[in-house]
Amino acid sequence: MSAATPAAVPATPTTPTSPTTPPAKAAAPAPRPRPWWRKVLSFLLDQWLLIAMGLVILLAYFFPSVGKRGGHIAAQWTVTWGAVVVIFLVSGLALPFDKLLYHAKNLRLHLIVQVMSFLLTSAVFFGVCVAAHTNSNISAPTLVGLVATGCLPTTIASNVVMTRAAGGDEAATMVSVTIGNFLGPFITPLLLTKLYLPAVPAFKPYLPAEATHHLPQLYRTVMKQMGLTVFVPLFVGQIIRWFWPKQTSWVLQTFKLAKAGSLCLVALVWSTFCTAFAAGALKTINTPTIVFNIFINIVLCVSFTALSFYLCRPPAALTRLSPFIFKQINKKETISILFCAPAKTQALGIPLISAMYTTSTDMTRALIQVPMILYTVEQILVGQVLIAMCQRWLAQDKVPDAEAPTPDDRTIATTESKEADSDPATESKDADAASVRGSAASAADVPPRHIA
Repeated sequence: MSAATPAAVPATPTTPTSPTTPPAKAAAPAPRPRPWWRKVLSFLLDQWLLIAMGLVILLAYFFPSVGKRGGHIAAQWTVTWGAVVVIFLVSGLALPFDKLLYHAKNLRLHLIVQVMSFLLTSAVFFGVCVAAHTNSNISAPTLVGLVATGCLPTTIASNVVMTRAAGGDEAATMVSVTIGNFLGPFITPLLLTKLYLPAVPAFKPYLPAEATHHLPQLYRTVMKQMGLTVFVPLFVGQIIRWFWPKQTSWVLQTFKLAKAGSLCLVALVWSTFCTAFAAGALKTINTPTIVFNIFINIVLCVSFTALSFYLCRPPAALTRLSPFIFKQINKKETISILFCAPAKTQALGIPLISAMYTTSTDMTRALIQVPMILYTVEQILVGQVLIAMCQRWLAQDKVPDAEAPTPDDRTIATTESKEADSDPATESKDADAASVRGSAASAADVPPRHIA
């Protein structure tokens, strides 16, 4: 007789002991709301640049002889030259050379900025002045000044400062303003004396007959000023950055040199209004002329900014229609164009009018220069609002716009994925891996044999 085989006793599965659950923490108390005075103080600190401009304009009204050209501090040297030197020296220290070289060859950037600056804006300004000259309450010399303002190139210092504050492409701005102010002394007098002023009989008395005799001296003065205030500081900053990159970065971050540009911008506004109040031009203009200038400057500045945006970022329908012609520009470069295309420089406009109207009275020259001064200040005020809008626009993207994949990158990635899917070797490897995973799964499902 054979012994009975004992039945296999199934093993009792052991349940793993779970760790003791920690007691729930008490909810943190809700943060106390900030008092109202802290909110007001924070808002005022965020708007410090606008408040500073208001204060320096007030100081310029009461003490114009301090900051005017030829005044107590010789502002034509200490401010007009010194502030621009500081701005471009800091930019030369902060910007890599390859970005400057790239934008020097950026043809679309130059076409949008220079065509807007010299041709489109000047034509619109001229059309507005032709429509307004029939109103006898508006001073004719200020209308001539508006036409001259539309013919000016983009400004230098404020564009660089505001582009940097908004997070835009500072290198694109520097290249654009340099090219525009190099072309301005040649293009602006031609537009005024040969195209716009002779076309309207009311403007012909203000056509400068002596302009062609004094323009060569103006060219020499402007080229000298640009060389010493733009090219030399930029070159020196690039040389320092090339030889001492780590030390340069430490100095920029430690001493907050990027803020120096904003202070220089405030100094330029102060000097401009000191000169205007000292000449007495703002006091002699009647109220309708002042209101018209302020209103039309705001409307045109905002309109040119909106048009610049749609030239840089055309609607998707136009982009699909012709991707080559209506190609969208990246956000940082778009911000640069938003500041450069509508802007006008009084740093070139004031000496340009002085050179073209040497035989005119001081009051006539001052009346022609007033629209330039008003437009310069109003474009800075519009720029402060634009800075906040551009910062929010950039913050919408978690990935910086420069690092976002381009359509070409996405096309390459899709092509590589399709090639990998159609590769026989890849398919064979995938099949072998699948069969191995299937065999392992089936072996795991077979129950263990009992002992007979």
